[in-house]
Amino acid sequence: MASQGPYYRFIRWLLRHRFRQYTCHYAQQIEPPVVYICRHRNTVGPISTLCLLPVGPRPWVLSVFTDNAACAMQLGEYTYPVTWRIKPRLAHFLGKISGRPFAALVRSAGGIPVYRQSLKVRDTFHQSLDVLERGESIIIYPDVNYAEQNADRAMLYDGFLTLEYMWNRRTGGHIRFVPVNISASNARMDVGEAISFTGNKPYKDEKAEIIDRLEKALDTMARDYGV
Repeated sequence: MASQGPYYRFIRWLLRHRFRQYTCHYAQQIEPPVVYICRHRNTVGPISTLCLLPVGPRPWVLSVFTDNAACAMQLGEYTYPVTWRIKPRLAHFLGKISGRPFAALVRSAGGIPVYRQSLKVRDTFHQSLDVLERGESIIIYPDVNYAEQNADRAMLYDGFLTLEYMWNRRTGGHIRFVPVNISASNARMDVGEAISFTGNKPYKDEKAEIIDRLEKALDTMARDYGV
C-alpha cells in the first residue's frame, strides 16, 4: 500500500481535475513494484505523472525540497526566477511563503530525498530498496537537462541504475524500469514496456545498454505521441 499522506492525496485530487481530459495508454499491464522513468520538462513530468498514474509511486526529489528552509531558498533563488522566469523580488517573496507548504507536500507524497555530492546518497538507495521490497513503486526524473523539451534529446543520468545492482545483490532479482511519456499537446500519458537487466553480462556493460534503451524509448514515445 502506498505510504502517502492525506495532504498529498487532497492536493492530488484537486490537481486531477486539470487532467480530466487526458487519456492514459499502457503498452502492457503494470503491477508494482516498478521504477517509472519520466522526463522532467520543468515540472510538467512530475505534476502530470503523480496525478495520472493510478497508484501513487514514491518520487525521487532533491533533498532540499524536503526541508522547510532549504525548500524556500531553492524556490526563491532558482525554481521561480530561473525555471518559471519570475522577477527576482517576487520570486524571493513567493519562495518564503510557499517553502513550508511545498516541503510538507513533498514529504506527504512520500518523496525519497536525493542527496547530491554527499555520502548520504546511500540513504537514497537504501530507502528506495526498502520501498520496492514493500511492493511500492518509485518514479524518477533523471534528465541531464530538466528544461529540455526536444523529443530527440532525452539524455538521462545513469546513476539511478545503481538501484539494479543493489536490488540484485539483495534479492537476486531484477528491477523493471518503465518509461513514461507525457504529451501536454495531445493530452495523453503513455506508459511503455518494462525494460530490465538480464544478468547475462557484467553490470557495467549492461548498464550502458539499459540507459540507451530507456532514452530511445522516451524519444520514440515523444515523437509518436507528442510532448
